[in-house]
Amino acid sequence: MNGRTFTRVGKSVLLGLFLLLVISSGVFSDPATYFGVTFPHGDLAFADRVVEYVAASCVRDAHDDPEEALGPPDACDTGCEGCFGCDTNAVSLGFRLSSLDDRGYLVIEFVDNLLTDVQGNDLFVYITNGKPCRVEISADGFHFIFIGETVGYPGGIDIGPYAAEGGVFRFVRLSDVPADEDHSVCPGPSIDAIGAMGPVQEVGLGEAFGSLELQPIGELAISFQHPSSAFLIVLDTSSSMSESIDGSTKIDVAKDVLVDLLGNLPDGSQVGMRTFGGCGKSPLIAPIGVLDRDWLQGEILKLEPRGATPIAFALEQVRKDLAGIGGSQLILLVSDGMETCDGDPVAAARGLIRAGYDLRIHVVGFDVRENLPARDQLLEIARSTGGLYFDAESSEELRQALSIVAPFSYTVYDGEGNEVFAGRIGEAGPDLPTGVYTVVIDTTPPTTLSGVLVEERQTTRITVEQVNGGYQAEIE
Repeated sequence: MNGRTFTRVGKSVLLGLFLLLVISSGVFSDPATYFGVTFPHGDLAFADRVVEYVAASCVRDAHDDPEEALGPPDACDTGCEGCFGCDTNAVSLGFRLSSLDDRGYLVIEFVDNLLTDVQGNDLFVYITNGKPCRVEISADGFHFIFIGETVGYPGGIDIGPYAAEGGVFRFVRLSDVPADEDHSVCPGPSIDAIGAMGPVQEVGLGEAFGSLELQPIGELAISFQHPSSAFLIVLDTSSSMSESIDGSTKIDVAKDVLVDLLGNLPDGSQVGMRTFGGCGKSPLIAPIGVLDRDWLQGEILKLEPRGATPIAFALEQVRKDLAGIGGSQLILLVSDGMETCDGDPVAAARGLIRAGYDLRIHVVGFDVRENLPARDQLLEIARSTGGLYFDAESSEELRQALSIVAPFSYTVYDGEGNEVFAGRIGEAGPDLPTGVYTVVIDTTPPTTLSGVLVEERQTTRITVEQVNGGYQAEIE
């Protein structure tokens, strides 16, 4: 069962595409105290805009308005101890009925103030019903840093241990903490307000800007709504990977594709790799860390297939790989068969979610389309974590499937043909002056979109979809 989803200005906000709001210089507000906490900048301290809201299960309509989390606290006149969060001036995140359900979360943005490390607690979350929530912060709305859990009215957090000196943050993501079933009127943490102790942000007058967002969809593309801060490749090196495909062995095809994939990743990417082949055997090739491209490419080229297929054992080892890794994680599992070592890989995947890891497992079934039991098992591994499943029956399809972690690049040109922006789908895109642009997407062959209109305070969205072996882009 999935909850309702709310997006105020589109997913582009999560990619750092935001509207410039005009705030006159010298803006200030008198200090204000709310339930024992004094904010030096008064009501300017509180969240200004909802970026995204996903309600998990059982949230009633009266408690699913995310804008109730904006502004100063107003759920209870005398404090919320004992009110159980049933005031409609707060928004509920809900709870997950099972590991297959959505995790409820709320992403807000501070527009006229900033979250920085000051003396004492820096961030305060007003939770009306005594349920804990998971807290993450971000400078760009794209990369989030986990800073712990909080509860209370308010619950305070010191971001100092997690933020580099001088770090400035504008986004906060709150999510539910899985617990026993909660069938109350407002299940999960009920959020009334989010306040930051940082300074007022002054944004000068400027040009009217709009936003441009490129969003891939379709069978061989993923949503970058929640970009992962790190990912781990888990590759099947069992003996069946020595079988032939496209005039080569599966393992050689996989090695070539992975080497190319690493070559396309941005510098500084957080990447790790583990293989599995032989019952109880799953060597860690590289722990998750800053990509050492040449070294890891060399290690991949040394891989040889052998043994049975211990998928469950490999996923159980992943728990150690992710220990201490903050933010969200993506596991990219590539296998040409099903579990053959008496393990339960679906249960192992669900166990990672129950352990509290913020992850998804995207699975590529390599040459398994006719092996229905194997395909069904791999598909269920992906589904159990909210991940995606891809069939790959050739080297080219494998290359396309693995491109989910190294998406297409694109270039934006103005009306005179001058390059004004270059980036990758899924990374932070541009705020552009209103006008007409040409966008060239680095598919094969390149996809060119002319007459792309960017309007004031609007988001122009482009979707890219695989169609009949090629790619199609549309402007929304």
